[in-house]
Amino acid sequence: MKQCIAIIAMILMFAACKQAGGKQSEQEPGAGAPENEAIADSVQTQIAALSDGRPSDRKFIRSAELKFRVNDVNRAAETIEGIVQKASGFVVYTHLSNQINQSDIAVLSRDSSLETIQYTIVNKITLRVPTTGFDSVLREIMRLSDFLDYQIVQSDDVSFQVLSNNMTIRRVASGTRKQPRGSSASLGDQQEEADRAKVENLSLTDRMKYSEIRLEFTQRPLLKRTVFANEKNTRKYEPGFGRKLIDAIADGWLLVEWLFLLALKLWSLILPGIAGWFLYHKYKK
Repeated sequence: MKQCIAIIAMILMFAACKQAGGKQSEQEPGAGAPENEAIADSVQTQIAALSDGRPSDRKFIRSAELKFRVNDVNRAAETIEGIVQKASGFVVYTHLSNQINQSDIAVLSRDSSLETIQYTIVNKITLRVPTTGFDSVLREIMRLSDFLDYQIVQSDDVSFQVLSNNMTIRRVASGTRKQPRGSSASLGDQQEEADRAKVENLSLTDRMKYSEIRLEFTQRPLLKRTVFANEKNTRKYEPGFGRKLIDAIADGWLLVEWLFLLALKLWSLILPGIAGWFLYHKYKK
């Protein structure tokens, strides 16, 4: 009799465990978690907001692109960095370069040449500032402009993208997509999709919080002249007849100038000599 009672008790316990296991398998882990309930509420709120069509309920990523000219590139860059730091933003990219407009090499003499380069300093900066101060930062940067090439301000609506990601997370968390038993690969793919949607939402939130501004500014072209030794053409170089004629006239004129200046320097000797010559001839007669 005791053996029969023990066997019946074991059967009842087995049935109870099996029923509890079946209920647990039907329910996804974390289905009733507060995070999933918050996601569900967020999805409903976004659907209602997008249905109303009010711009204030939408999510925007703001960005701007400017190209302009300043008086001094280096000084403008320092000022812009100060503006960004004051607005609690940060600089993510800087590229300072010299753009050569034209260059020329002219022979000065038998052993030297003159190189002339006209170039423009170009500075490209990408910065991110809080969206709340986006417009004020743009206005302060525009005060540095001497000439504006173009300005592009863009607002990308990502409301539906965020909603789609939230729906994916909710769908995976609530376990609405049933999979056969033993399909661990499919469950893993669903979880990976949900994680990817979460990361994308974090990226979108960061871009909505911090707006990106891309700047490209220059200044007026500059000239750089350099005299360098013309070592390769030292023996081969021979000026033409016209150049020789001009050099000969210039050298002759320099000789005339030198003689004239020498005569002025010797006036204390020349004047007494002339006076003595006149006196000699006068008294001789």
